[in-house]
Amino acid sequence: MSDDATLPPAPGASSPLGPLALSLSGGGYRAAAFHLGTLRFLDRTGLLRDVVGLSTVSGGTITGMAWAVSMLDGKPFPEFYDAYSAYLKRTNVIDEALEGLTAHREHGSHAWASLIRSAADVYARPDLFGDRRFSELLDTDKLPLHEVIFNTTEFHSGLDFRFRRSVHPQAVLGNGRYRLPRSVAQHVRLADMVAASSCFPGGFEPLVFPQQFHWPQRYPLSAALQELGPSFDHGLPLMDGGIYDNQGIDSLLLAFKKDAPPTLLISDVSTQASEIYNVPKNPTSRGWVTLQGVFWMGWGLFALALVSALILAWNGAAAARGGDWQWRDYFLYLVPGVLSAAVAAGLFWVRRRLKDVDALLRKQMAVDAWPSFRKLTVNEFSQMLVLRIGSLLALTSSVFMNRVRGLIFKNVYRTPEYAGRRISNLISKLSTNEPALFSEYPWIQPKSHLVQLGQQSAQMPTTLWFTHEDQFATVESAGEATLCYVLLRHILKHHKGQYESAGLPLSELYERLRKEWAVFNQEPSVSGAPSQVAA
Repeated sequence: MSDDATLPPAPGASSPLGPLALSLSGGGYRAAAFHLGTLRFLDRTGLLRDVVGLSTVSGGTITGMAWAVSMLDGKPFPEFYDAYSAYLKRTNVIDEALEGLTAHREHGSHAWASLIRSAADVYARPDLFGDRRFSELLDTDKLPLHEVIFNTTEFHSGLDFRFRRSVHPQAVLGNGRYRLPRSVAQHVRLADMVAASSCFPGGFEPLVFPQQFHWPQRYPLSAALQELGPSFDHGLPLMDGGIYDNQGIDSLLLAFKKDAPPTLLISDVSTQASEIYNVPKNPTSRGWVTLQGVFWMGWGLFALALVSALILAWNGAAAARGGDWQWRDYFLYLVPGVLSAAVAAGLFWVRRRLKDVDALLRKQMAVDAWPSFRKLTVNEFSQMLVLRIGSLLALTSSVFMNRVRGLIFKNVYRTPEYAGRRISNLISKLSTNEPALFSEYPWIQPKSHLVQLGQQSAQMPTTLWFTHEDQFATVESAGEATLCYVLLRHILKHHKGQYESAGLPLSELYERLRKEWAVFNQEPSVSGAPSQVAA
């Protein structure tokens, strides 16, 4: 879209909830499918056309980007739904990324293996985003959204780094410290943006911008670096946007800070575990083999292998000089000699690499840990590693993210402009007990099968694949049913006097939601498990 472009048409007076700003949280395929259910229900109730803002993170970016691209192509929503849901059900991103991890690399290449770059290539296949570039979103007038923001986190300053399409010419792409010129942004591959947004720690290494992004032949990396300037010379490491804000709410608050506030619709698959982390029991006894013992065993094996290789070489050479060399001598001298030499060389190489690691630790920590570590048994050292890795993953994936989530939600609820304009489509909502609400409106209380649906959806792990097709159906259905519930709850709690009788602003939407909810909330044995009301 050119800088002097006019705003896309805003929702008309018939929009029952007014303009909507939609945030799609992270959470792998659990998020991707749940948010697809959210979009599907919005489309079925006529609310999808009222969405003017979109902010996505991680798994939400996969769905948000796919939806945005479908609008560029003019696809009706049902056509988009069928194609994208089929993609999610058949595509194991990690499995396919591992297959392509070392593909198309020449021997001696300086291109190191990168799982996140391989994942980006999976997203770039023709059945999803292909080689499409950000310019298609930036320069179009076919996208009826005022703000589109795909969030990542840059690891130089720990701030959100936004790939943003806005109707405001002065809108910042990137962030305040690392600005992304529009002239560079237009060449960024959509698949790389999705990969950077869903690059969660522990599963992936950082995706370095711009060095590890794919640039077209007409605009090579050198051209991007020249325009970006010296602050990008050594690369900007990008990782999962959920590290900074897993709901993508903060970006919407900033984007609409100077505009009339829309209604925030927060689609969030964050789960609340009763116990984030438990220290596992030691699986066995301490044992008696220490790291020092392993060190000396390695030296002993190195010496035996080296001496064996020399003896075999000497005897083999003697047999060859005697003129009685036979075919079986290959297996008596040559093959064992090569194996012994390989073992010796391998042990020597391992020792050199361990010395490099030791030197790096001394440089980074100014501590020589070996004198203490060498007294540990192998079992003790292994358990220490397990405890550190497990607690670190719990810290990054739960403790930090829950804390950030709490701070951002607190910020939203303290912003007076959004009072009565917040709708939280939380994956746990169907299984949340609300006695006061259920007492006043008994019909809205979710039946046991919906409570179970919500619980099953929340229990799906954060992966980039579905083990069974039923997982998709469960999570996607939960997205639809939960949104129906929270929209009704929102109207009942915040719009009294606006829906009770015909002719009121929300009466038509309220009646439609009541019919949808009646179908969702019917016990399967009675309803035959219908999933929706005919439009």
